[in-house]
Amino acid sequence: MDSTDIAANSPIYRQLLEELDSTEIFNDSIIYGYWLKPHEASAVNIFFHKDNTYEFKYYLVDKKDNIINKTKKGRFITKGEVIALESDDGWDDFFNGVMYYKHNGTNFYLTDKEGSLYLVKGSD
Repeated sequence: MDSTDIAANSPIYRQLLEELDSTEIFNDSIIYGYWLKPHEASAVNIFFHKDNTYEFKYYLVDKKDNIINKTKKGRFITKGEVIALESDDGWDDFFNGVMYYKHNGTNFYLTDKEGSLYLVKGSD
């Protein structure tokens, strides 16, 4: 299976190929691209575009244990390890719009201040 076959069956990978060169897609030292929560990739992920916009998908669980899927879009800026996300429609109690771009000695990852959010770079 070549990249054309993969792209045909994978909308995220197709978008990655359109925006990034092949060496950037899985290079976690480059912020642009698709970051996902392991084992919850379809529910919790963020795509950082080269034009400094993003799409962030996550979910909340309300007091009655109902799952509420959220999608936020907006612009982001990076300053050192801090990634500030401006949402087009504001933030909720789950997330305050700040992520941290960290390195664990082997890989880069994204997290929030509380450490409840942990994202690694990949594709769908």
